[in-house]
Amino acid sequence: MRKNSEISIYDVISQTRFPLIVLVTYAHSYGAVADNYSLLFSDWNTYEFLKLLISQTLSKIAVPSFFLMSGYLFFANVENWTWQAYRKKIVRRLQTLLLPYVLWNLLMAYKLRVWGWKVFWVFWSHVGVQNDIFGSEQWMTAPANMPLWFLRDLMVVSLASPIIYWGVRKMKIWLILLLSVCYFIGSYAFIPGLSMYSLYFFTIGTFLCVWKKDIIWYVRSREVPLYVFAALSGVAMMVTYRSEVFTSFLLVFRVVGTIAFFAFAVHILSSTSRRLPLLLSASSYFIYLAHYVLFFSIIDTAIQWLLGDTATWALCLHYLLAPLVKVVIFVILFFIYYHIKKRIRVFFRFFYKKVVPLHSKREKID
Repeated sequence: MRKNSEISIYDVISQTRFPLIVLVTYAHSYGAVADNYSLLFSDWNTYEFLKLLISQTLSKIAVPSFFLMSGYLFFANVENWTWQAYRKKIVRRLQTLLLPYVLWNLLMAYKLRVWGWKVFWVFWSHVGVQNDIFGSEQWMTAPANMPLWFLRDLMVVSLASPIIYWGVRKMKIWLILLLSVCYFIGSYAFIPGLSMYSLYFFTIGTFLCVWKKDIIWYVRSREVPLYVFAALSGVAMMVTYRSEVFTSFLLVFRVVGTIAFFAFAVHILSSTSRRLPLLLSASSYFIYLAHYVLFFSIIDTAIQWLLGDTATWALCLHYLLAPLVKVVIFVILFFIYYHIKKRIRVFFRFFYKKVVPLHSKREKID
């Protein structure tokens, strides 16, 4: 494995979390609906083109990137995979994945005034659809807090990590090739909790980590071809949107676009010493959990009132500004939460180090 002295894969992961979560926010922000709204290629205008470019094309690299990074980080710093290591990982994810998953789905269920076990698994049964190579429709499902389908599937592949690890160790690149065939065929792509989507990219991340592949060297050595291929598949997606062949280009773009994004991130991080504040990276998870529940529709209303909803420039500005304003609000909320939590921790540390020992000494004296 070639060593890179400038940046590490952990730098890339840390610095790309926030831009990716902003893309996720745009994926769930649809702006105002213009008159004679259409996304057919022949009817494009500036506003529709902008929405198609960001929400329906560029945003498609976000979730694959997070699955890939999750697979890599799951096996990071693990030299020997044992049941003890597996148990430690799963216990940790009960706190970081399962608990937030339950709480934020309950909040969404309360907001929607609905209850039942479906809010945790398949509350939304028609979130998205894609066609496999045989022409059959594959429907995507989600819990009440719709974006948390990612957490649902991530928890399942995390539980299945011993099988994934064994497959990666024994089959090596052949497992990736086999899953690639399954992924591009598209059949049974969205089994609730065990989608090919999650399994494929999580396994790629696992493969890169277990076999210690130098991702940074790989993307650097193929930077230009990756950009070209990603651009071509992205344009093909946009041109064929809502057509029968759209899914084929989508499947290709998710893979090539994700790798090209990492190549671009490596290029930027290698070209400058400037880094995004750690607060932004830390706030990404909170933004992901909260942005669909706390949608702040008042922001859309206020921007629409200020700009109007008839001129194309106003629609474009509304679409671009609303998600960014919401992200800024979430970052501020996280900043407040972080400092309150920090002060509480400091208080309890002081209490247990100073007050409790002092009280114990007094009891001994008495």
